[in-house]
Amino acid sequence: MLKEPVFSRGCKTVATGSALLLSVCFVSQAQAGPRIEFGEDGGFLQVDLKGQIYVENTDYGGGSKGEDSRTDIHFMRNRMGMTGMLDDTWGYKFQTCGNTGTTKNPVLYGLSAQDIDWNDRDIRIIDAYAIANLHPAFNLKVGLTKIPLTRANLDDCFAPLSQDRSMFVYSAYGASPAKFSRDLGGVAYGRFFEDKLTYYAGVFQGREGSSAVQNPLDGKTYISSNAPKTMLEYVGRITYDFLDSEGGSGYQGTYFGEKNVLNIGFGMAYQPDAAYKNVTTAPAANPANNTYGSVVTNSDTVDYTAYAVDMMYEQKLPAGVITVTGQYLKTDFDDAYKTNTSVGDHLAVVAGMNGQKEGGYGKLAYILPFSVGKVGKIQPYALYEYWEFARLLGKNHQIINQYGGGINYYISGDNRVRFTGEFLKTDFNQPTSLPVGGMAALANVKTFDTFRMMLQVVF
Repeated sequence: MLKEPVFSRGCKTVATGSALLLSVCFVSQAQAGPRIEFGEDGGFLQVDLKGQIYVENTDYGGGSKGEDSRTDIHFMRNRMGMTGMLDDTWGYKFQTCGNTGTTKNPVLYGLSAQDIDWNDRDIRIIDAYAIANLHPAFNLKVGLTKIPLTRANLDDCFAPLSQDRSMFVYSAYGASPAKFSRDLGGVAYGRFFEDKLTYYAGVFQGREGSSAVQNPLDGKTYISSNAPKTMLEYVGRITYDFLDSEGGSGYQGTYFGEKNVLNIGFGMAYQPDAAYKNVTTAPAANPANNTYGSVVTNSDTVDYTAYAVDMMYEQKLPAGVITVTGQYLKTDFDDAYKTNTSVGDHLAVVAGMNGQKEGGYGKLAYILPFSVGKVGKIQPYALYEYWEFARLLGKNHQIINQYGGGINYYISGDNRVRFTGEFLKTDFNQPTSLPVGGMAALANVKTFDTFRMMLQVVF
């Protein structure tokens, strides 16, 4: 069982981490990245550098049995992006992200490559798409780009309301961020009625092939069954702004009172024949490497469908700015996890973090009506999440309640230089085994606490 809470056992660690981050917080205001303009048609090249440094203390994962607290210092995101526009219409976006690893999701803890081997400098391409701004009502992104199912996924990850976006809102498939938040395909989007009504229509590669995923509980590698057919995934989304238009092709966690926003959105995703319905785990194909495959017992398949509803309300008041945001998401594989017992499919397709699930979150924040420093803004916030998973961490019908809160300090008055401290409490509805960074799983966990901090700089 877990022992004393994170605040008592991790106070020294937290104090040290605070000193580490705060020692580099008070820097001069970041300027926009270099922008090189050329030609007579408004062409330009914009270069951006963005980083988020995390210090996290979690009350499991340390010690000889994994029962003590652990502390992690790591990059959450480490990005370089370039946007080139030939003119007002045609352009290209290219963005990379460093291999950040470690505790992005404290429910599935794993050591970062930097801690255990030399493979800590990998760079992944996360965005690479052509841009065609043809008309306010019809624009295109073609390439590797975000899946526009939910507001949560379209939130700028350097401008979320809380320290980070929800850990549980991503859609299928697998373990690669390029497949559950982005995919290869094309997205059309546009606006009508004075930019109040916005639509997104996407066609993506969807699920193809099979995935090799390491089970965090036993350290063995499991290979999912192959995709039954090569079928495209279709994603649609529509939103309406009842007050000011949010604009842009993404969202901000707060607009700092510069806009009064009431946005309601609906999304849906669909891929036919996305997974086999009847699959079992195969004997070890490579016992030396603890690798197990999947055996398809017949040709029955299930479709993938997802439904989303979300909202944001922000209002500037005589004293401060109030913000409320919420997200609902249901991801469905027609209960395939009951007949498809393949561990690989449970981890990467029909179940797990991004498989069949239902839930959502609510967040409430308030920007205080005074400055700290020359232009700094203070924003306390609270959050609550509830998720029901078909199967997660070896348990059917796993339910997670997560709640907490924190404080954002926008040092530069916006999201360019930001310090955030946040406390999260995660509860399970049934005793659960949790991975502890390479050791045997810690059994019978019902709850754990995490305190984390972030320094963000965007240039």
